[in-house]
Amino acid sequence: MKIKPGGVRIGLEAQQEYLEHFVGGLVATDGVVFSAVATVGTTAVEVLNQLIDPGFSLGIKKIELGLTQRFIGLNGSFTGSLVYYWEAREEWFDPGGATGTLRTGAYVNLAGTYAKVIGTLVTVDDTFSGYFPVGSLSHAPLRLRLMAIDRVRANALTGAVKNSSYVRIVGNVIPGT
Repeated sequence: MKIKPGGVRIGLEAQQEYLEHFVGGLVATDGVVFSAVATVGTTAVEVLNQLIDPGFSLGIKKIELGLTQRFIGLNGSFTGSLVYYWEAREEWFDPGGATGTLRTGAYVNLAGTYAKVIGTLVTVDDTFSGYFPVGSLSHAPLRLRLMAIDRVRANALTGAVKNSSYVRIVGNVIPGT
């Protein structure tokens, strides 16, 4: 709370925290559940597309990420070149007018673009974790997606996201939204 000299309150900024885990579903005996499997081709494919919606507009102060993806080379004799990246954009519904309008920002890369060599029946798991600089994503709701491309061969890989993946947002509610 900010206080003016003399004890008069000028504003209240109560921070809110919102945590979204991906891939809801049944409990697994080993504790690991993956999203639906996406087949990766020679053009960009969405492996996961998730709306992070706290239920109100949030001015973001901090974004914490823990993102784990798995790619598996399918049967056949091949060596492929996998390229993948996580990206996010602001996305909200503007209630103005008779029906309202869906508004979106531009996608922002969250962790760089990664390239890996992958072959037949090879599994590649990676986890990205840490804090994302807030400057280019300043408001929630957010849409996150994982994109992947096989640079060598179509339909030779599959991709999925692990249930331990999450996004935690800390910020202030934007009044009137």
